[in-house]
Amino acid sequence: MKKKLYLVRHGQTLFNEKNLIQGWCDSPLTDLGHKQAKAVRKWLDEHHIEPDSYYCSTLGRTEQTIEDITDKPYTRKEGLREFHYGNLEGEPIAKGNPGGKDPATMYVPYGGEARTDVEKRMVETLSEIMENDPGQTILACAHGACSFRFANAVDPIKAKKLRKFDNCIIYDFDYEDGKFILNDIINEHIQTLKPKTKSNISKMIDQ
Repeated sequence: MKKKLYLVRHGQTLFNEKNLIQGWCDSPLTDLGHKQAKAVRKWLDEHHIEPDSYYCSTLGRTEQTIEDITDKPYTRKEGLREFHYGNLEGEPIAKGNPGGKDPATMYVPYGGEARTDVEKRMVETLSEIMENDPGQTILACAHGACSFRFANAVDPIKAKKLRKFDNCIIYDFDYEDGKFILNDIINEHIQTLKPKTKSNISKMIDQ
């Protein structure tokens, strides 16, 4: 049976606003972040999409986002946490792409994760959700880097072609026979909710 997954990045946070590396450390949503999350809710309503189940990571910024998206209960999943950047977390994003290092493992010397480890846990976590949840339409709220790494792992050509890194973008996937197909990365609902200062988050995500 074909299922639908909507994978949403959390709304803008204080660290996003200040262009700081976030990872497993956390910061609250800004006023703009709450507006972005509520725009996801409006987009779902306008497209008559009613997810059967909701999931988020165990970090507070995704909980805040999903609580703006729905009033229904949700399940927290450790495997949906952001890429771990080790002791680089809290530093300016400009320090987050050390030159001359293999991008697949550049954060390991700092106590962070390898890219393949992030992809593996995201694929395992979302596959488990899609296989075991009885619902046909699932919405999961995660993070910028881990969501792109997941998309790149399951559908690399489309992930690179469609790539967008805005807060509260929506990855639209079909899931069938154990495979994810990326249909689109949607940001039409947040076109008027972009930050005044451009984020450098792509330095962390697009490795």
